[in-house]
Order: sequence, then structure tokens, then C-alpha cells
Amino acid sequence: MTPDVVALRPLFVLIPVVLAGGLWLAVNDIRRRSAAVLALLWNLIGLTALNVLAISVGWWSFDSAPAALLGVPVDLLLAWAILWSVIPVLSARWIPLPYTVTALIVLDVYAMPALRPVVELRGDWWWGELIGVVTCLIPASILATLTFHRRGLTVRVGFQVTLFATMLFVVVPVLCYELRLRSGFLATAPEWRPQLGSTVDIVAIQLAGVISLAALAAVAEFTRAGGTPWPWDPPSRVVTVGPYAYVANPMQLCATLLVVIAAVVLQIPLMFVAAVMTATFSAGVAAYVEDDALTRRFGDQWSVYRRSVRNWIPHWRPAPSATAARVYLARGCDPCSDLAAWIVARRPIGLELLAAEEHSEPLRRIRYESSDGLPRSGVPAVAAVMAHLNLAWAITGWVIGTPGISHLMQLLVDASGGQARDIPTPTAQSE
Repeated sequence: MTPDVVALRPLFVLIPVVLAGGLWLAVNDIRRRSAAVLALLWNLIGLTALNVLAISVGWWSFDSAPAALLGVPVDLLLAWAILWSVIPVLSARWIPLPYTVTALIVLDVYAMPALRPVVELRGDWWWGELIGVVTCLIPASILATLTFHRRGLTVRVGFQVTLFATMLFVVVPVLCYELRLRSGFLATAPEWRPQLGSTVDIVAIQLAGVISLAALAAVAEFTRAGGTPWPWDPPSRVVTVGPYAYVANPMQLCATLLVVIAAVVLQIPLMFVAAVMTATFSAGVAAYVEDDALTRRFGDQWSVYRRSVRNWIPHWRPAPSATAARVYLARGCDPCSDLAAWIVARRPIGLELLAAEEHSEPLRRIRYESSDGLPRSGVPAVAAVMAHLNLAWAITGWVIGTPGISHLMQLLVDASGGQARDIPTPTAQSE
């Protein structure tokens, strides 16, 4: 029995790959395919982490393999990830996904013990299986389902931000480190011992935090427009506000800068090559495909926007949007009047200042209404206004407008005398 399992090992990968390839050809639906790819990425990362944990804890171990990542055989990892992502998501066209997920769990329960000596299990191995189902199989299935049906926008965005952040801050450094160990390319020392705490590290980490918040601001604008960062799950309209008023590719730009900063902090020179490859791909292939698709989809609206911003180098002042946003400030409030004068002095672009007393409903704080009508009040409103001034103030606004930070800032403002005030409207005054 043992020699048979070892001899059949190539089929462990070949069968899932062939089956997934057949389903890919049979399912000519870009939305379902893109959902399958998202699920595959989630499982590749999650199952790698799960197997590293299982090996360290002792739930199971693998025999020697010619290609392994962090001690996990690449062939088995790839087969497992495909089984838990591409196959169930694509076959959901005919078989409901819950049925396939249940079948995969049953398959694992019976197949894992039968894989000896390729996989050696300990008596409590089912703990690892349970964690894998809860953190890999089920979340990937949920993400794929929501992506295909375009439901649960906030949940989809949360999944994607988690996935892409993990790829950026964990996967890329680990792969670069492993490649450096195996090839010696750009290796500066035989042992990797980054010493954090220097002035450069502190400044770099703080800069990375600001860049990350700017990237999240770009994600938030996509979310407000009904889309996600995933290229095949885009917004329903052209996003020209927030970070997109300054540069066409804020998320790609931030990702590249974060890889560079990580290379400095972690002292992995190969990550500089990864940053160059990321920028080259985004500026070349991805930009060409994106421009072509968006030109067909949005026509002149997209062309006009692209002429007003650059791909990678932000402008100092924002590009004007087709419809101006509005900010409402009370005339009879001295702090509000001072803030209005401060805003006017900086010559905002694409922003109209109006009296809060003339708003159709009673206001108690500064009110910002974007061109699509989405309102923000208090500190988030001030943060949104800053995006209309210049790049420095915009970055400040993206930082203080981040959920959590904005709530803390609002508490501090309220405690300092900037609490909400009743502002009479024309209707209330006439009564």
C-alpha cells in the first residue's frame, strides 16, 4: 500500500489541475472565474499558514519533497488549494456550493489518513482540519459567492483588504527571503537578523502607516462607488475623488512604496526587485488592459479623467471633478466662520461652500456632501474637505478620516468646545 501512494503522488496534483482546467474552459463567465481566482489566492495563503502551524504543532508532517515552501510540499499545497477553491466555485454553476464544500470536508476526513507516508498524521490531526475548514475553505467560499453575486459589498472589501495586505506584508517578504536563501541572489548575509528600532526604521514604519491609510482612503472611494479593489469587481462609475483626484493608480503606487519600505526595514534587498516588478507590471500590462476596458465602459468620461491625472506621480493640486462637492458651515458660529475663511484662503478645487442655515434639514455639525450625495459630518467632513486643497492637506485628511482615528479626533474636538450645535434652518425660523 505504501509504495502505491508514493507512486501515485503525481496524480494528487494532476487530477485537480486537469479538472480545474476543464471547468475553466466550460465556465465562460468572467465573474465566476474571477471569484474562483480570489478563492484560490485566499486558500494558497491560508493553507500555507495552516500547514506551517500543523508542522510546528505536530498535527501532521510531510515526507521529503523536491520543492517545498516553509517545509510544505508545493505540489500538495497547490492541489489542496485548487480543490478548495477553483473546483467548487466553478462547479457551482451546476452544483450548489454548500454541497461541494460538504463533500470536500468528507473527502479530507477520509483521504488524509490514506496518504501515508506522504502525510503522517498524529491522533489529534483533526484540529488542523477544523481550523483549515473555518479559516480557509468556508471564508474562500463566502468571498467567491459574494463576489459572483455582487452582494455584501463591505464584507467583500474587508476580505480583499485582508487578502491583499497579507500578500503585501507577509507573502512577498517570505517569498523574497526564501528565494534569497535558495539562490543567494542579492544576499547580504547568510543569516537574516533584522534589527528593528533604528531611527530609519521608526521613520520608515511611520511613513508606511501613512501610506497604508492613503491606500485605504482609495479603497473607501471605490467602496462608495459600489466596487472593490479587485479589477474584476469594479465600481459602477469612474472614481475621480479622494486619492484618485491626485493620481490614477493610488493603490498600486502605495503598494509599491510599501514593498520598498518593507525592503528597508526587513533588510531583504530582493524586495526592491519585487517592487520594480510590481511597478512594471502595473504600469505596463495592467495599465494597458485597464485603460482599454475602462475606455470601452465609460467612454469620454474616462478619457477626460485620464488626461487630468498621471499614472504614478501625483499632482500637487487635485483634478476637478465633473460635479462639485458641497460643504455646509454655519454663518452664526465663530469657529465655523473661521474654518470657512481658512478653507477659502486655500482655494479649494471642486468644492462649494454653503451656509448650514440654508440646508434642507437641521444640521448640528459641519456637513460635507460629495458629488454623489453621500454625506459626512464632523471630523470626517473636515477630512473630506482637505482632499480639495492640496496633496499635503489631502494626506492629512486621509489619516484623520480613517475610522477609529476620526472617532477619537471627534471626541477630542467635542471635549475642546467643538461639540455639536443646533443650527436654525429657514423653515424653523419661519415657524
